Amino acid sequence: MAKLKSEEIIVCIENLESGFRIFPMEREEAHRRGAKHLVVRILGFNRDGMLLVQKRALTKKSHPGKYTDTASGHVLYEEDFSFETILKSAERELWEEMGVRGILEPYLEQKFDHEDWELNYVFLALIEGEPKFNDEVEAENSGFKTVEQLRHMLKNEKFVSFAKELWEKFLADYPTTEAIKKLAESLEKARLRKAEKN
Repeated sequence: MAKLKSEEIIVCIENLESGFRIFPMEREEAHRRGAKHLVVRILGFNRDGMLLVQKRALTKKSHPGKYTDTASGHVLYEEDFSFETILKSAERELWEEMGVRGILEPYLEQKFDHEDWELNYVFLALIEGEPKFNDEVEAENSGFKTVEQLRHMLKNEKFVSFAKELWEKFLADYPTTEAIKKLAESLEKARLRKAEKN
């Protein structure tokens, strides 16, 4: 039987003079204690330069009914913690929330969200296929948006504040549909090079 989300053991972080240590804690307890924890966030787009935006369901405990990134979630604890642990969590969240796979690449590492006490690893994702939303996503208003549509939404709709910052940074870095298409092409080429090496 699959674990319920409330029983998930997530990666928490404690700052030390010599650096930091990671340790496991049950998700609800981490939130209750205000423990700093690792989260992945994904900004997704397709080969046509369209951006995949999620609207959170009204049933969500935090930020109900607000627009956010493509997908996001906690990093699940593993004994042999590494960057692969973080990457696997990003791939899992993309699949669970949006029903898609993607070519993922790190974008911003260790960006702290003071509102939710989260240390975020942000990934870019070249999305493959059409989304199939789970019940945590409001399907009617989620989906692929043009650059112009997203800019309009950022000005006029309610977003999770941290996700809004991420989308604004992404649009500053990749301001046009053509720029996003080139980004998609570069991710595909990088995957081919990696496949050739293996």
